[in-house]
Amino acid sequence: MVLPRPVERALRSLARDISTGRRMRQLSQEDLAQRVGTSLSTIRRMEDGYPGTALHTFLRTLHVLGRLDALVEVMALEKDALGMELIREQLPQRVRRPQANKSVKKHLPANGPGAPDTDELEGF
Repeated sequence: MVLPRPVERALRSLARDISTGRRMRQLSQEDLAQRVGTSLSTIRRMEDGYPGTALHTFLRTLHVLGRLDALVEVMALEKDALGMELIREQLPQRVRRPQANKSVKKHLPANGPGAPDTDELEGF
């Protein structure tokens, strides 16, 4: 499997950080495999940066190491500057008020039953 260089570097870095995090927590590879619910060979391959390691294995490992929330935070949509810019570019230049049907407007009572509930529109 040929990976783009940035992906390969990121995978090696993540593998190295997972290995370091495991050792900082005084966990053996066997202990981590048991907590993650996978085999020792899978943990070894993951820590070696093997690109065939399943994403869920990485995620379960980050959960065991207490780092899953950090990944979720990094991937939050609010942090996606490019995605937000693309959305902003698609926003309309102006927003027009919808045309009201005049015949319906004439027949609506101003107060009493059938009148619009102004409390719901308060603040607009």
